[in-house]
Amino acid sequence: MTHPAASVTWLTPQVHARLQAELDGLMAARGGQESAERVAVEARIRQVMTVLKDARMHEPADDGVVEPGMLVTAVIDGEPEEFLMGSREIFGDSDLNVFSERSPLGLAIHGLKPGETSSYPTPRGRTVSVSVVSATPYAGSDIPS
Repeated sequence: MTHPAASVTWLTPQVHARLQAELDGLMAARGGQESAERVAVEARIRQVMTVLKDARMHEPADDGVVEPGMLVTAVIDGEPEEFLMGSREIFGDSDLNVFSERSPLGLAIHGLKPGETSSYPTPRGRTVSVSVVSATPYAGSDIPS
């Protein structure tokens, strides 16, 4: 199993376009705010620029393999959980939990298929078992098509 590169953010073409449009809008509006608003706009500009700088285009295949951009159902330490795999930027305002592919959980299950299991250590040294139930491309309404 290969692990994702530490500095890469995987984005679908649609999310990349959404972030680029947001950045363009922020850049156009950056001088028209009060001081406090300007600080927030500049911070968001830096954040979006960083994501786009490190981004690689990725459209996950509907093949059941856990990777960024997938809605994953897994049994984690005996408890079923559904979450999104990838960057919070991919999923916008979704209420689902998001786990980075670089997190301990993400690293443990990246590349697994339904029925496969793995585990990862917690910071306190406990081992957490994970069994993948399903992984499908996320098609949330917050991602424009």
